[in-house]
Amino acid sequence: MRTNKTTVDAIRRLVDCGCIVAGYLIALRITSWLDRRGHFVFAPDWQYQYGTFLALAILTWSAFAAYARIYRSHRAERLDFAAHKMLRTLAVWAILTTAGVFLLKLSNLSRQFILYVFLLSSALILARQALTMVVLRRLRRFGYDWRTALIIGERRDCERFASILTRTFPNGYQVVLAPLDGSGEQALPATAAENYPEIEDAFILSNAARVEPYALRFLKEGKSVHIVPELLDARLFHQELGDVAGIPVLSLVAGGLTQVQAVIKRGADIVVSLVLLVLTAPLFAAVAIINKMTSPGPVLFAQTRLGQNGGTFRLYKFSTMVADAEEVLKRNPGLRRKYLENNYKLPDGEDPRITRVGHFLRATSLDELPQLFNVLRGDMSLVGPRPVVPSEVEKYADYATLFLSAKPGMTGHWQVSGRSEIKEYARRVELDLEYIRDQSLRKDLEILLRTLPSVLLRRGAH
Repeated sequence: MRTNKTTVDAIRRLVDCGCIVAGYLIALRITSWLDRRGHFVFAPDWQYQYGTFLALAILTWSAFAAYARIYRSHRAERLDFAAHKMLRTLAVWAILTTAGVFLLKLSNLSRQFILYVFLLSSALILARQALTMVVLRRLRRFGYDWRTALIIGERRDCERFASILTRTFPNGYQVVLAPLDGSGEQALPATAAENYPEIEDAFILSNAARVEPYALRFLKEGKSVHIVPELLDARLFHQELGDVAGIPVLSLVAGGLTQVQAVIKRGADIVVSLVLLVLTAPLFAAVAIINKMTSPGPVLFAQTRLGQNGGTFRLYKFSTMVADAEEVLKRNPGLRRKYLENNYKLPDGEDPRITRVGHFLRATSLDELPQLFNVLRGDMSLVGPRPVVPSEVEKYADYATLFLSAKPGMTGHWQVSGRSEIKEYARRVELDLEYIRDQSLRKDLEILLRTLPSVLLRRGAH
């Protein structure tokens, strides 16, 4: 189902102006209530200046909103960018309106009243924007307000970007591919140019030959043109948009801690791990005794894992499996195949290697307490990506170096996002790389605070 974009934009503009009027009327009710109680005073002949202020607020909003183009489609724009743009527009609108108040010398206008209007109107406009996005997303599931997107570039790149686009916006785009041949000389396919006159967005891959003619053609037809700078997954990096002599440049910055932050984090690791080791010493002794009494073999399980920058270390856990766990897998090819297919784990309740005490230790995450020694030694941190065995690093492909740039942690983004409930290994990789991109002391504190309820609720632990 297609919609008239001009009509929809006009309705949004009208509703936002209505939000300003509503904010004004609510502010008037509040100040009238305060006036009756002696906490607010209306100046003589206030109606004229207050009415002028309302008209000024509506005019400045209409003008600047049109200038900022906040009513254009944000379908291919990140939500945080769209929200930032709306907040910035509201801030500039408040500044312009305030400047107009001073220029018009509306001296009888209360600053308190102006503040009420700005806050209330902004809240209503933001609520309208959020409601619009939610409603449109739901309606698009039924084919409402879909847009046709044309993708121009080499065939392989077109297919890959089409997959990304439809996965990111599953209910918003009908995709039409316009692949070029190897020489880049092929004209735009007639099926795309003539059979789809309703095309609204053209995505041109920057490695496509002769990009400029296509961009100019669609801009002249009033279409939205998006230049895609190669198919690098920039979501894993901080992005900064700049320019060199007017040429757009997308700068990527890998996440990381400053030297000061790294020192603070290491200090926190030492202090917290020492305190926890002292406090949990009786628990350590109790688990060790029960483990030894109920299962033969060592109390602690040690395994080689990859540390920061690819170095190896011995990770310690309380033993939760029978002594010949590796032999059990080797003796049962079907079990080993299921183990490998399930991303180095067996489904909950289907692992014959885990002891009865081991089930409890895993469910309560008590088996991971010995990793505090790894944290104290500096092999690990309290918060970081998952400590993987050497054979797993191949799952990170070209991003292995980025993954190994951070010290592994006892807890992290993966652990507080469901752990074993996340079946796809690719999602685990993505969560680790997202942590590396966003790592900061604040992020670590957030993960630590989320870890406790995750452990208590036994979320994804088995």
